[in-house]
Amino acid sequence: MTVSLWWLSVPLIIVLFLVLRFLNTKTQHATVKALSNPVCWAIVLIAALLVALKLPYEPFAEHSKVLSWLLEPAIVALALPLYQQFIHVKKNLLLILISCSLGVINATFVASLICYFFAAPAQLSASLASLSVTTPITLLVTESLGGIPSLAAAMVIFIGVLGAIFGNLIFSLINIRNAQAKGVAIGTACHAIGTASLISDQPKAGAFASVAMALSALLSAIIVPILYPVIQHVLV
Repeated sequence: MTVSLWWLSVPLIIVLFLVLRFLNTKTQHATVKALSNPVCWAIVLIAALLVALKLPYEPFAEHSKVLSWLLEPAIVALALPLYQQFIHVKKNLLLILISCSLGVINATFVASLICYFFAAPAQLSASLASLSVTTPITLLVTESLGGIPSLAAAMVIFIGVLGAIFGNLIFSLINIRNAQAKGVAIGTACHAIGTASLISDQPKAGAFASVAMALSALLSAIIVPILYPVIQHVLV
């Protein structure tokens, strides 16, 4: 079982993702390309395989830690498009900072408001307060607020996948064509997964998404621990 789980955890995930990525790059239709996001389908297929074969999750997670360790260098690699488009980013840095600040504040406020209207437990509300940020930061902020870090991490990944799938579709629907606006929106709301989805096809938007993602992480670590208790005090 250990050997089979190792093959399922690392080589199969890598091969599956590369195949899905290849098929996605060969797709020309915008809607089909968005809905065939390789990250989303890799997650779905691996989860379905675990359930179908009744394989235990804990050993699978242990074997796949090597992929988790690659998360941080992968995020650092997103600095490349930022470097390539730095002259454009530099001109708009103040606007990006303001936009990211508003995005973080709005995400925290809306999440708290929804939890309030549905009478969600305090621990659940705290788990959803810091989702406009990358996974490592949300783990730290959520723990400081008394939430459930694993739930927050799952939600961050889920939001990133949604952004990668539907982001460009929504931009087309509301006629947003500006690369800077697309990048800041995706980077602030959809983090690394959303940013990675922009880079290959829209490098300029990807550069703005990279800087927005980094700023949102910094701002969330500062703003959310201060803002969330204030919102809870007002609502309660």
